Amino acid sequence: MGQRISLDHALALAKAGDPDAQYAVSAALHQAGQLDESLYWLRLAASRNVVPAQLTLAAMWMDGQACPRDLQQARDVLRPLAATEPRANLLLAELHGFAALEVGDRETGLRYLAAAARMGDAGALRQLALLAACHRRWDLLRPLLDAAARRGDPPAGHALACCYAEGIGGAPEPGHAVAISRSGLARGLYLARSLEQQLAPLPAPVAAPPELAVDWPAVAQAIAQLAADIPLPPAETLHESPRIRKLPGVIHPLVLDAVIDLAAPLVRRSEIVDARTGEVRADPMRTSSHVTLAPRQHDHVLEAIEHCISCVSGLPALHGEFLQILRYRTGEEFKPHVDYFNESGDAAYRSLADGGQRAQTVLLYLNEEYDGGTTSFPKLQLVIKGRRGDLLHFHNLAADGLGHKDSLHAGTPVARGEKWLLSKWIRSERYPPRLRW
Repeated sequence: MGQRISLDHALALAKAGDPDAQYAVSAALHQAGQLDESLYWLRLAASRNVVPAQLTLAAMWMDGQACPRDLQQARDVLRPLAATEPRANLLLAELHGFAALEVGDRETGLRYLAAAARMGDAGALRQLALLAACHRRWDLLRPLLDAAARRGDPPAGHALACCYAEGIGGAPEPGHAVAISRSGLARGLYLARSLEQQLAPLPAPVAAPPELAVDWPAVAQAIAQLAADIPLPPAETLHESPRIRKLPGVIHPLVLDAVIDLAAPLVRRSEIVDARTGEVRADPMRTSSHVTLAPRQHDHVLEAIEHCISCVSGLPALHGEFLQILRYRTGEEFKPHVDYFNESGDAAYRSLADGGQRAQTVLLYLNEEYDGGTTSFPKLQLVIKGRRGDLLHFHNLAADGLGHKDSLHAGTPVARGEKWLLSKWIRSERYPPRLRW
């Protein structure tokens, strides 16, 4: 609607059949918490081909919270819009590619993501670029990042500056890195300051970086590769029982930086779950900060990491709890603890009923510019200092299915710098909350 009007006026217009008013009334009622009435007006507006209403309704069918999940109806609404609406392609990409929706067609999902990217969606361009980095498709990396950065995407600008500074995906071009860094595009990102400091001694650039053309036929041909599982290097077995393995350099640094920049403004003081009462509270044994990434904070790059972890664990992605990103500053630690649930008590029974035991743990080391901060297994006299991009995988249960006491481990205090870590607990059964989208 062209101007702000009262809800009463909008409601009168909606009852008279004005489809834009019907959508406006639906939005107002949703904000007021009147969900059933909001859905009634939303359906009317969508039936009159109000595109924002159609997109909103399709998202609600995918979500399954305000109304029952119906992926077929969502598809039927979104497919005709995909020719002109980037948002329709983004929703179809998630519908097909995200594990929570259980369609399991990641290749089709990325084809819709590429369609949104070709329409100029900066986030889609960046996600394709980072997936290209995961699969070493250097021919696609810089052009996709450049296209996203020119559309104002700060993470893409930071990643492109790193590519030019470090020679990722082509020859080093420090002048181009300086130009992007000093443009201010990525200034609000957590890691941007360290790159600015690294580039500070360099002279001012004489010219702006050139615009790079995206080879869209090459992108289309690469989709199957980008949708495949991230290649895994041979694992090093560090201990047999409990089984502990390390896989070196699995995830590309550009992706690791993107995860840190996503999490940095969201992290809060970490808490523990009291094994006896189930109470969640701060405790001196765990002094780090962390964020648990909710389903709507996921993108196709995080989904690729999820699938990578699934391949490492040998269990389906939906057995995993939500990704946690942890930050340890100097002096912070997680004292010796086990990840499995106590097998007795009301709190344990509630946890075990919601997906079974925490059978396995996977850690992804996001950086390495710190001292201390090792992962220690004190009963095994095993100390691990992960390098950037390494995965550490260990089992928490013994052969009888009970907690393996030798899986006791700690995040030792950071002596200098700051440690970033991605953590994933994996249940013995499907974890029902993961079905949320």
